[in-house]
Amino acid sequence: MRPLATRPSLANPLFQSHRAFSRLFSNTSTRNDITQFTRRLFKLPSAPPPPSQHHNSLSQFLTYATRISLPETSTVYVGTHYEYTVLKSLRRYALALHRIGGRDDAGIDLVGTWHLPTHERSRALRVVVQCKALKTKLGPNIVRELEGTLRQAPVGWRTGQTVGVLVSPREATKGVRDALARSSFPLFWMMVERDGTLRQALWNARAERLGLGALGIETRYTSTDGSELLKEVALTWDGSDIPDMDAVEDALRMHEELWIKSWGKDLEHVEKDVLLDTVEKVFPDGYPEEADGNFAQAHQARVLEALRE
Repeated sequence: MRPLATRPSLANPLFQSHRAFSRLFSNTSTRNDITQFTRRLFKLPSAPPPPSQHHNSLSQFLTYATRISLPETSTVYVGTHYEYTVLKSLRRYALALHRIGGRDDAGIDLVGTWHLPTHERSRALRVVVQCKALKTKLGPNIVRELEGTLRQAPVGWRTGQTVGVLVSPREATKGVRDALARSSFPLFWMMVERDGTLRQALWNARAERLGLGALGIETRYTSTDGSELLKEVALTWDGSDIPDMDAVEDALRMHEELWIKSWGKDLEHVEKDVLLDTVEKVFPDGYPEEADGNFAQAHQARVLEALRE
């Protein structure tokens, strides 16, 4: 597997490419403010309930860990800290992830949606993530484990547009790379350091067939003190930066506002949830959309008639 300077092709299922750049993990926020209405409107799966009542973000977890004197070397601390770090870090590449846990989690650590430029709104990919925080050598068996996990994905993630992602602070071994290439599932490997730095990203040909041919990676450099350059890799789309999750959430809000306004002033008094309830009642198998995501006038007329009943 050799590094490539151009975007990947199906003939090269696993790859890396290189260029220089700087993007800081510390600049990536964690807003996670996709509302339930927005999820319904754009047919996004509902976020799972948080696995802990004590924390739902990295900062909350650190506060909680300090309060209960949780040892930083404990498995719980290391694993939970790493999951939150990965969740926050990957927001810069339009991944909206949530921690999941419990006895029935099927080995899944994070689930969410991936809002790439041609996979926006209802076309967002579903993502199932397993985090391997320990720095022990990982073999191809973890790829088989992820394949089994995908078969038991939660409701909302059992689609033909779901990708599995393995995240670890270690580089993928040859055995792991070979297992990824052989898999019939769309799979990714991401090496993410404990500080959130992305060092490696690999994916297989099956993932590319989900319309990811424009996805690429570049090597970039971050200056921390004006002298030392730290190397990381960055995901790109057709050679350009991928809008981060903050930008995606802003775009979702804008499209939501446009959708509501498209119904005209006569519906200003109608609660948007009532409107969406009616739309889903009139079109139980999914409502038809125009290219801009709005309704055609004929379809709006059917909904308006139902509201008047």
